[in-house]
Amino acid sequence: MKQHQLGAQLYTVRDYLHDLPAFKRSLERLKAIGYEAVELIHSDKVSDADIAKMCDEAGLAVAAAHVKGQVLIEHPQATVEKLQAVRSKIAVYPFPSGVDFSSRSQVEQLGRQLEQSAGVLKAAGLTLAYHNHAVEFSRVEGELVYEIIRRTAPALSFELDPYWVQYAGMSPERWIEELDGKLISLHLKDFGVSHKHGEQPIMSEVGAGNLGFEHLVPQSEKIGCQWFIVEQDVTPGNPFDSLERSFQFVRSRLLEPA
Repeated sequence: MKQHQLGAQLYTVRDYLHDLPAFKRSLERLKAIGYEAVELIHSDKVSDADIAKMCDEAGLAVAAAHVKGQVLIEHPQATVEKLQAVRSKIAVYPFPSGVDFSSRSQVEQLGRQLEQSAGVLKAAGLTLAYHNHAVEFSRVEGELVYEIIRRTAPALSFELDPYWVQYAGMSPERWIEELDGKLISLHLKDFGVSHKHGEQPIMSEVGAGNLGFEHLVPQSEKIGCQWFIVEQDVTPGNPFDSLERSFQFVRSRLLEPA
């Protein structure tokens, strides 16, 4: 992985994006840590044009944009326009809100809708990727929901989150291999384990948990993964401090020499 492929997910610092000045300060702080790209989340506070301008001023590329699922499915052309505004090539479907994953018909419908939207983006030279959580590794009539989505949306690319794959009891290594040619982005947060028996796993800084990123990152690179995005939904303190700790580990252990 090269440093220009390393980004920070703005969801990690979502509480620091409440207006334009705060957004600008947050981008500058991420750049000061060493990140060269960001992955956007939806914002009702700051326009796409302002985001693009601030990213340019901070020297940050826009790796991808997480777009509201309803917008992606119902208004794919609006997603094309958004990506063009923020100067990114990738839109990410972030979460299957409102979809009953115990229903094969609903899962297949989601897949067909995503396939249609992926086609609209592809025609504009853009890519639609699906970001997983653990729920996609539930089963419907014995088949993984993730597999149903892949089968019904062959034009779809994927942003794999190994934390949630591990949480679901699956192998991140297996799924990187399975997504050969379709893996466009890898999320980086670590899988920590509590000192107390029976407690839930802990979202940790990269290098502070048990995911073998020394193997996952090179494996992903070999199959054409373009972006590596640090995200930590929950942090023990200031999220910028956690993003810095993750960056320091990635820089010392995972980045190729400049």
